Amino acid sequence: GGPAAKGEVLGVIQGIKDGFAKVEQVTCGENFSPAWAKGFSIASLAIFKSVEEMEAAAANEEAVNSRKEKVREYSDGVIVVDYVVPELQPASASL
Repeated sequence: GGPAAKGEVLGVIQGIKDGFAKVEQVTCGENFSPAWAKGFSIASLAIFKSVEEMEAAAANEEAVNSRKEKVREYSDGVIVVDYVVPELQPASASL
C-alpha cells in the first residue's frame, strides 16, 4: 500500500502504451468509489482497434509478464475484463 506503491503501479500501467504498439489509448487511476470497489483500489482501461490486436498484445507473454513482475509485490489480485464495443454506424440522413 501507500502512495509510493500506487504511484509505481500507475506508472507501470501508463507505460503499457510504450510496450504494446497496438494499444490506442491507456487510462488509469485510483478508484474513486471505495464503497463499490470490493477492495480494488486502481482501475485501468486499454483500448485496441480490434480484437485481433488485443489478442496479439496478450500473446506477448514476455512483455505481459515483465509488467506483472514490476508490480507483483503491490498487487493482491487482478480482474481482467475484455469487452468489444460494436462499431458505430452513421445515422441516416434521409428524412
